[in-house]
Amino acid sequence: MTSDKARKTATRLRMAETGEPYSVARKATEAAADDPDGAQSHETRYRREAVARMRRAADEARQLADAAEEEASRAEERAELAEASADLAEEWADPDEQRLARQRAQELQLFAEQARERADQAEEAAEAIEERLEEAQDWAEGADEEDDEEIRPVWDSSLWGFRLPRLPRLPRPPQPPRPPRPRW
Repeated sequence: MTSDKARKTATRLRMAETGEPYSVARKATEAAADDPDGAQSHETRYRREAVARMRRAADEARQLADAAEEEASRAEERAELAEASADLAEEWADPDEQRLARQRAQELQLFAEQARERADQAEEAAEAIEERLEEAQDWAEGADEEDDEEIRPVWDSSLWGFRLPRLPRLPRPPQPPRPPRPRW
């Protein structure tokens, strides 16, 4: 009964690490347990864990890139609204209000450009990590030793510390100036 519980625990641990279904994880843990010297199972486990970590890093990078893209889109929309507000202000606002509306529109346009640049950088980073994930998966599937030398940079420790900066919140678009009150 104890060995059965240990086998189930090992299977569940593998499921959590790799995201495999229970049946696949069970077969793999049983195959690893059947290996008498354990050398193959340790190497297989190492490769599987390395790929799982790369997969998590790729998923995280993709989520950050998607969030950056959404933020850039919202920033561009706000900049467009500010530009429209400034255009309206030219029709009836006094020169100070017009200048303020134009300045706000320019600030939001600059912010939108910066958000777009961050989104592009996040997309490039996500694509690079996804490429490394593909290399890692090839390596884990049993690439020969010559290929291992080419793939070794995938496991550079600087990659594990990779984090994209948090995106700042966008300022709210300006409200158009109030029209002047009629003087009766």
